[in-house]
Amino acid sequence: MSNKALKRTILGTIFLVLSILYTILFSPHATIRLLDSYDMLFHLNRVNSLGNILVSPVNFNYWDHVGNFTSVFYPWLTLTPGYFIFKLVSDPIIGFLIFLTLITFLTFVSSYYFMSKFSKDTLQAFLFSIIYTLSFFRVASVFYRVGLAEYISYIFIPLIFYSFAEILSGKFNKWPLFVLGLTLTILTHPLTAFITVIMLIPLVFFVLFSKVSHSFKYWGQLILAGLQSIVLVIIISCGFILPMVEQKRALATNRPALLNLAQMAQKPVDLFNNALHTDVRSYSIGIISLLTIAVILIFIWKDKLKYQIVAIEGLIALFLSTNIFPWHFVQNTFFNLMQFPWRFLNMVTFFFAIYLSHILAKLMKNRSSLTKLSVLILTTIACGSQVYLSGTKVNSQPAPFAIVNSKNADQKIKNFHQEDYYPLQSLPYSNEIKNHKFIVNGKKEKLPFTTTQNSYLVKYYSKDPVKLDIPVLFYKGLDVSINNETISPKISKRGTIQIKTQQGQNNIQIKYHYTRIAIISMSISLVGIVILIWLLVNNGRWSFRKLIKDS
Repeated sequence: MSNKALKRTILGTIFLVLSILYTILFSPHATIRLLDSYDMLFHLNRVNSLGNILVSPVNFNYWDHVGNFTSVFYPWLTLTPGYFIFKLVSDPIIGFLIFLTLITFLTFVSSYYFMSKFSKDTLQAFLFSIIYTLSFFRVASVFYRVGLAEYISYIFIPLIFYSFAEILSGKFNKWPLFVLGLTLTILTHPLTAFITVIMLIPLVFFVLFSKVSHSFKYWGQLILAGLQSIVLVIIISCGFILPMVEQKRALATNRPALLNLAQMAQKPVDLFNNALHTDVRSYSIGIISLLTIAVILIFIWKDKLKYQIVAIEGLIALFLSTNIFPWHFVQNTFFNLMQFPWRFLNMVTFFFAIYLSHILAKLMKNRSSLTKLSVLILTTIACGSQVYLSGTKVNSQPAPFAIVNSKNADQKIKNFHQEDYYPLQSLPYSNEIKNHKFIVNGKKEKLPFTTTQNSYLVKYYSKDPVKLDIPVLFYKGLDVSINNETISPKISKRGTIQIKTQQGQNNIQIKYHYTRIAIISMSISLVGIVILIWLLVNNGRWSFRKLIKDS
């Protein structure tokens, strides 16, 4: 085995062991305690309901069997590995814990790989991967909020900023790599992508201080790379964006909670005080990131430009996470979709981890291998202790909303009810819909029904035709048939499906299909993905010349 292969094996083993220990700490008894909200059940529904996602946007076996359209409003692509793991082990809890281990492992690997590329320093890359993946804020996202999509997106942040830094340094052929990272983030957690783009904007201005940018040719190539990136990101993302816009234009839907940004932003004093403690419910940055501020104030003045920019980016993100920023000015804009300005704290963690790992590696330069190894071990112990203390404190919290285990998981997941993305007119009748109340000629009744992945089935007998309001949400792409004959349903005042039954036996079948716009947009996205793969293989070039030359 070569030295390179041996090093990769050792690193992979370390990252895997740490990932397994992280998961064991998250769920020492193979149960999941819901502390902050029911978001865990929300995400477990998203994963489990992917069985028919290529055929229909709705899986009637999940989301409390009401035909919820969450998969159209919330991207699902990066959840697919979780779905296959779930099916492989036939246990949603064990499946989720394996998926969490994989996510943590990939975060370690991504952090190490792209920092190694950025810094050309193995020690710094390892330190960064440990500090970033075992950060205090990630513990809050995983252990307390259980924000699955959000912490999956953390895998792609190092890729995005590495490729963007390469582009800004004049390596414009790296733009497809940037597209890959940003698109994966959009198709995982759009809010994280939005926050990431905000943090990219200052970098374009900071590059003015670099000599590489002092030519018109540079800016022409940078603009070209930027335009190509924007166009390809839009093309690949349109399979998610256009179907969502189509549904929103067809009917008004309930958006996630609208919160006051100024109130949700962190108070600086509370942010720093909470950083001294191990309670992740405070959504702070933790003591390691707090100490990094002191490190920045000591070393930034004579540091390299790129690391000065990294430090400033971290401080900008910290500023944006607090109520010092006048959030009330953007409250009534699309910024309110962000809900919590403290989401910027992951950006703080990211940039501070880069800077702290850089300083530690710099101080260890020309030191003995034993000293470097000692720093690696001490950093791992320090970050691991932060995770252990924080995780243990979370696990000791009494009175969770619910406890989900292998025995009750299937029932709790399938019967989970949530009203995000509901038709607005359905909200006043949410309890009726949740309790599966049919309305027959104006009278509420409980009727038997069955579901499959693709269909909702009702058998109803009546001597005379009746007006039947079925507790299934009405969206675009609806197919309804009675006795195998297609009919045209109406939307009821509850925002549900209303039909006129026939005399005698009625075998009612409800299905949802992807609309023509959805199919076309997803086809365009597939073409975009093929183009992106081609560009990645061809080093950012559109022509065949490089491949012909290489062959």
